Amino acid sequence: MKKHFIYFVALSLFGGSLFAQTKSITDSTYAIQEVQVIGNTQKKASVSKLSIPLHYLPLSVSSVSSSTLEMKSITNIQDAIRLIPGATIRSSYGAYQQMQVRGFDYTPIMIDGVRDERTSINNSAPFPDLSSVESIELLKGPSSVLYGHSAAGGILNVVRKAPAAKQILKTLLSYGSWDNKRAMMDFGGNLAGPLNYRAVINWSDVEGYRYTNDKRFSGYLALGAKLSPSQEIELRGGFNRDWYGTEIGLPRLMSNDIYTLDGEKYLGKGDMLPGLNKRWRYNNQSDFMINNGSNLMLRYSRTFSDKFKIENRLAYNYDNIDYFSTEELSYRESSSAIYPYYYLNNGNKQYISLDSVQLTYPLRFAYTVNVINEQFEASGRIQLPYGIKYNYLAGYNFVYFSRDTYRGYGGTNPDTQKSYTLSDLIDGPGLYSVVSSYNPHSMGYMDPYFGSGTSNRNYTNGVYLQNLLEMSKKFKLMLAGRFDTYLFKTATISFDKTKERVKYKDVDYSKTNSSAFTYRVGGVYLPKENLSVYGSFSNFFTPYRDVVSPTIIYIDQNGNRIYPTDNGEAFKPQTGYQGELGARYSLGTRLQVTACVYYIRRNNEKKTLKTGVVEDGVTKSVVGIIGSTESKGLELELTANPFAGMRINAGYSFTDASILNLKKNDYLNEDPQKGIHLAGVPMNTLFTIANYDFRKGLLRRTSVFASVTYTDHIYRDISKTVIFPSYWLTDMGISHKLKNGIQLKMNVNNVFNHYYFNQSLSTQIVPGLPRNYLMTVSYSM
Repeated sequence: MKKHFIYFVALSLFGGSLFAQTKSITDSTYAIQEVQVIGNTQKKASVSKLSIPLHYLPLSVSSVSSSTLEMKSITNIQDAIRLIPGATIRSSYGAYQQMQVRGFDYTPIMIDGVRDERTSINNSAPFPDLSSVESIELLKGPSSVLYGHSAAGGILNVVRKAPAAKQILKTLLSYGSWDNKRAMMDFGGNLAGPLNYRAVINWSDVEGYRYTNDKRFSGYLALGAKLSPSQEIELRGGFNRDWYGTEIGLPRLMSNDIYTLDGEKYLGKGDMLPGLNKRWRYNNQSDFMINNGSNLMLRYSRTFSDKFKIENRLAYNYDNIDYFSTEELSYRESSSAIYPYYYLNNGNKQYISLDSVQLTYPLRFAYTVNVINEQFEASGRIQLPYGIKYNYLAGYNFVYFSRDTYRGYGGTNPDTQKSYTLSDLIDGPGLYSVVSSYNPHSMGYMDPYFGSGTSNRNYTNGVYLQNLLEMSKKFKLMLAGRFDTYLFKTATISFDKTKERVKYKDVDYSKTNSSAFTYRVGGVYLPKENLSVYGSFSNFFTPYRDVVSPTIIYIDQNGNRIYPTDNGEAFKPQTGYQGELGARYSLGTRLQVTACVYYIRRNNEKKTLKTGVVEDGVTKSVVGIIGSTESKGLELELTANPFAGMRINAGYSFTDASILNLKKNDYLNEDPQKGIHLAGVPMNTLFTIANYDFRKGLLRRTSVFASVTYTDHIYRDISKTVIFPSYWLTDMGISHKLKNGIQLKMNVNNVFNHYYFNQSLSTQIVPGLPRNYLMTVSYSM
């Protein structure tokens, strides 16, 4: 026993140098139905849509199960994504999440196989807690052939808990560092006859390391019934009521070398102001963000035979954001020597005060989102001549997306026809207030108004067919195609300043539309039952939402000026492709290993090339298609069960994502960005997690775990204004189950108290969490 425990600790702490970070597609935590057999033949991925063992498919899928989330006490999506190779997620403003996979952003998120369209506008949105989640699956690589537009790097599918026939009851109470409080109840069973249910209620309130005082409340209910041996119906719904304190970080890093009045260098460019307490908060007392959301999905399926099955999913999603927050912290400056420091600006001294910062640009906005998603699919398996088995899935998908946005900045006063200034839309002494750099306190409230808004509408139609031919026991062939049409409408609206959300009426929309055909071709070869080798080639598209404007000069991919027509397509969609090769190997239940290499190229990259161009008395901007980006990488994943009670998961990803080329034109004569690594993408990440269950002796029913993660340095933007340094994090935990169903658990995160940061607002750094703990008492039956 002692030998096993030493082995566990060694693998947990030092396995990161041997293995890689992530969840394996053959991981035992992958099985959505909690299948205990780990062999590849048991693994099926709902995100692939085909009810086929994963090792028959030329796809790369990783996942995290509810058991792993529970073991590490993970309730936030950003913590879960750390357990998936090739994926990263960035937080901003204290609540917004922006995900990247294999070096590319705009990663659609699915809830039970239905797209969460909130990210279709700006690739960033808050995400509810994970208390109702059964598993998280990531289908890597271009996925437009299955899920439509904007799926360059992959698709994330969040699978919620299914109705349960047997009685389930689990409750927990948690308390941790910085007054972190949480209560959760998960229960289910049979209601009556064939009707089963599952319900989850979750509440949390945390002061936080940075005093954000976030509060979250969510609920989930799933009802399901088997109407007959061939028919099933299920209704799932959830809501969240979340309040966030927002996050603007610490005062800005130095943008220049700073000197004392005596001419001595005090700070270098990129240095942080010395002596700052990492917990100091510079937000105004009026800052807040509220996210209220709800969703409903009805699923019906009927199986006529093995050859033909139909399934329909109709979903509705509502999301409401209300946001006001300080954003920009500025040092006061003067051309006169009234401050004790200065920097050189074109050879001239610009004097600067470092003992205080000014709240110069608070941001106010709100939006309401309504989404209707209809998805109908038919699938089956047909025996063809010569022993060939044909698996197919055909479907149609319609999405209606509505987003009305309200802004407390910009806009025009309808009466005076003058543009609103910030002081027109924000009352109170907090606006432009000055707070101490070393003892920050709010200097008064701010009371914001709305003065303009935007109304957006998306309409998407897609038809698709996915085929998998089992040519023999050793050869599998995939052929898949999809055709999408996409219509985008938008209108900008100004109105008298108001605190209420006005109802948009008689809106005059401008529109643009596009269409695309996407495909996937791939094959799998199984030389042995426990070894599969696969290859695939697929493409993707992302529509541009540029409506034709008289204040824009348009440049095509050849550097020539073009003149798109009103309500036409300003630019062709962004397109690209991926080639991937991979292999999967299993040694019974003891070991599973997967590896893949890939290359992705994204074309038709768009950029604003120049602003302030005056033409015929009109000031215009120049926007053009300027080139391509690429990403190439390697991913390794491993799951091992070396002896009874011991489980190890590890993974590694190498991602080299960079600007490939820029096409020169009259407004872009050089390509200084060629070869620059893309922002927000670590080149190397690795992960290992090990847990051991004691099954004998005094420690029987006790479990221990440890995990180590590594994240390489990250550029915040391609100009490298901020570089987040690489960092290691080590977490540990222990739990013990009593005979009466009570479990006691302790988690300690960032055990070695490593200082790191992985987010910032401009150059305002947000410190990462130091060592922290969480104690949990739970009961289950």
